[in-house]
Amino acid sequence: MGASLSVLASIAIIRSSFNEFVPQELRSYLWEFSRRFSSELTVVVKESHEGSTNHLFNALVTYLGSNAFCTSSASGPRRLTVGKNESMKILTYGLDRNSEIVDVFHGVPMKWGYYTDFNSTLHYELRWYELRFHKRYTDMVKNKYLPYILEMAKRIKDQNRVVKFFTTRGGRDGWSSKGINLDHPMTFETLAMDGDLKQKVVEDLNTFIRGKEYYKKIGKVWKRGYLLYGPPGTGKSSLIAAMANFLNFDIYNLNLSAVNSDSSLEHLLLHMSNRSILVLEDIDCSIMLQNRQAGDHQPDHNNQIPRPQVTLSGLLNAIDGLLSCCGDERVIVFTTNYKDRIDPALLRAGRMDMHIYLSYCTFSTFKQLAANYLDIWEHDLFNCVDKLIKEVQVSPADVAGELMKTKDPTTSLKGLIKFLEIKKSESKSASSPLGLEGHENNSELDSNSLSQMDEHQLQKSCKITDSGDNTFQDKKDVKSHAAQSTPLKEKEYTVKEEFEPILEAILSKHGDIAANCSFHSLQCRSSFLEIVCGIVQTLQTTEIKDLSEFQIKSMLSSIRDLESAQLDVGWVHQRLEKIIQAMPLAEQCATLKEVKSDNMQGIVEDRKPKACNAGTLMPN
Repeated sequence: MGASLSVLASIAIIRSSFNEFVPQELRSYLWEFSRRFSSELTVVVKESHEGSTNHLFNALVTYLGSNAFCTSSASGPRRLTVGKNESMKILTYGLDRNSEIVDVFHGVPMKWGYYTDFNSTLHYELRWYELRFHKRYTDMVKNKYLPYILEMAKRIKDQNRVVKFFTTRGGRDGWSSKGINLDHPMTFETLAMDGDLKQKVVEDLNTFIRGKEYYKKIGKVWKRGYLLYGPPGTGKSSLIAAMANFLNFDIYNLNLSAVNSDSSLEHLLLHMSNRSILVLEDIDCSIMLQNRQAGDHQPDHNNQIPRPQVTLSGLLNAIDGLLSCCGDERVIVFTTNYKDRIDPALLRAGRMDMHIYLSYCTFSTFKQLAANYLDIWEHDLFNCVDKLIKEVQVSPADVAGELMKTKDPTTSLKGLIKFLEIKKSESKSASSPLGLEGHENNSELDSNSLSQMDEHQLQKSCKITDSGDNTFQDKKDVKSHAAQSTPLKEKEYTVKEEFEPILEAILSKHGDIAANCSFHSLQCRSSFLEIVCGIVQTLQTTEIKDLSEFQIKSMLSSIRDLESAQLDVGWVHQRLEKIIQAMPLAEQCATLKEVKSDNMQGIVEDRKPKACNAGTLMPN
């Protein structure tokens, strides 16, 4: 043991004396001379290459640093550096200077060394990596190993970097400079969404991120478009956050109303990074996109406020034209509450490849919410919730709000059940016929009860009184009335040809209902007037009994939106409210007629002469 220690001490002294008394130039010469007889080849990767940053050097910092901490102690380095910056989620490791590590690729040992030297003349630290391997593996290192390092380093950085959120400050200013860290915790594991639909979305995203070579093969830009539509509160924003966290993509939230022109829009999209999600929320109402066939906007001399200049054609070219080639691995997400309001040109594949409908809360969605908020997957009250949630249209956001009120599962579920029952009773009371409250608990009405009702009053209630409003008169009368006046030309509104007679009648009866509209653009107001004309046309050509409750409520929702934009459409609002009240009565009228018809048929049958039995005496 003592002899071994003395030998090691002698070697250390000789090595120290050699480094101290032998000049560096001579040591380098001896080292190079000895390597001439070696079978190894050395590749040097410097920090800069041809006057610019060496991307391979930066890739080695990431690649070798990620492997250094996981390498066994036999081949791993003795010294490591560790740190963390704002752009990375986790700690990052690296080789300390004059350290070595062995990486095994396809069974071949690759010996890496990291070295530094200080240039006293330039006051600059030189840094480089050296790779040593057997000469017979030269082609493999050049064609496979080094490209593999570049690819793996990119993947490691993409997985570990912090997701950023960027927004527009205006068309000329561009995106927010640094972006904000997106700390949204939503993932696909916690997203309250129908299970089958969620699986389809995840599979589609996986196919997309692995499809670089496929997109290149078919000659398409490596991008994917999604349309998220459905009622408010159904999880559109949460799904976007889950997609960003799943892909580790930055989010660029584009507000079209803040963009001044098509060229400004192009400037913004050119300055997006790769591996990013472009989000255009409420695409149907952020601005009124001018259709390509509509021609130029009509000048609005009464408006001194500059109007948005982004056109539908400009948006289409930006997301699907040559401009879209200036970036890879991008996702575009459009959201809307009303899919039917979006121009068909935006909906086609290549722009919105996958249409995702986010509906009201289902039982599958509720179970996910219960697992998230209460940590339960089963409970005795689940059956009750299942029955109620099928009868009530309630958003996942409403359900989540109820589950957040207390952490006790039983108390929370009871509160949710009470909330759903209230919603159910409100829905029933809104649709219950006027004057029939006393029959709510009866499964049917007998003929005597119906005969005692004021049939005339019931039938009268089923009709919609005109109240002197000739806007909803017969279509032929509207055309003849429109031929007598031309307020439409005076106002310069542009609507579809089929709506022109209707709009003429509206303007003649009610005046310029868009005069006080909060949107000053003539094209915007014309689009709003088209919505009004479409509703009026439906009410002219369809009987009440043929209208569904969903249709009426959808039209009523549109009218409320127009009222919020300061359109004078209260007269349409009142008419739709009357129709909603009258619809159940119309059903009662139809039932009354059927019952009376059955009763009359029974009376006729009773009055028919009956056949005599064999033992009955026939009258003389």
